[in-house]
Amino acid sequence: MFPQPGRGRNRNQSLTLTTDWHETRSFLLKTTAHGDFRVGTEQNRLELSMQTKAVTALYDYWTRQRGDRTIPLRGTIEPADIASILPDVFILEHSRLADPHFRLAGTRICAQFARELKGAAFDQLFAPDQRNRVARIAENVMAHAAPAVMQVALIDGTLETTEAEIVLLPVATKGRTADRIIGALAPLPGQPPPLAAFRYATLGALSVIDTSRMPGFSGSRPAVPMPTSIMAIRPAGLGQTMSRVLHLRIFEGGRQVDDA
Repeated sequence: MFPQPGRGRNRNQSLTLTTDWHETRSFLLKTTAHGDFRVGTEQNRLELSMQTKAVTALYDYWTRQRGDRTIPLRGTIEPADIASILPDVFILEHSRLADPHFRLAGTRICAQFARELKGAAFDQLFAPDQRNRVARIAENVMAHAAPAVMQVALIDGTLETTEAEIVLLPVATKGRTADRIIGALAPLPGQPPPLAAFRYATLGALSVIDTSRMPGFSGSRPAVPMPTSIMAIRPAGLGQTMSRVLHLRIFEGGRQVDDA
């Protein structure tokens, strides 16, 4: 599948959003002037970042492979080294004419969404009103060589929600400029399995990892809540109701009325 073009999104937006990205990383007045954002404690930073085996293992491997570089080269990433988490791993690539899209996607990720993701735009996994924001996040991970962890909710066909996390790690095919992302998507542990394939994701919070501050997870910034997607607002219990309805079998019948 050939990558889809940028679907009409204003490419000049990235100039404005570069400032937003730095505000998120540096926690300028934006983090304290609005009630929607908060500065987390060190413990919160640890709790809000990397809660799954796949995401943690991939970040550790990415850190080892980059060594003293800002980001690792694509040639240093060996699939055999991360064989145990490959079903949860994906690679995004970016071009001038297209938003970041899947170059490869692990079998478990494709199965969870019940479709082949290779060639699809990364932001198409998300609710329509969040796609521009998600595309900009992926672009800025590459532009600023800054890893990020996304806290997301996966909505399945019965409208039930599964909490998950996505890590985005910049990679360079050559030189020092990131042009790809290796990432992982994994549901948080301790949740029941979904009753149906995931239809879309909604972004709840974003945590940016400053690798220059200190090694490990403690270099991550506090998670910044994202504006709630309209697709995430629904009456309580709607998913359970839909689940019960989908399990019903309807039989035609009933009382017949004779024509007068």
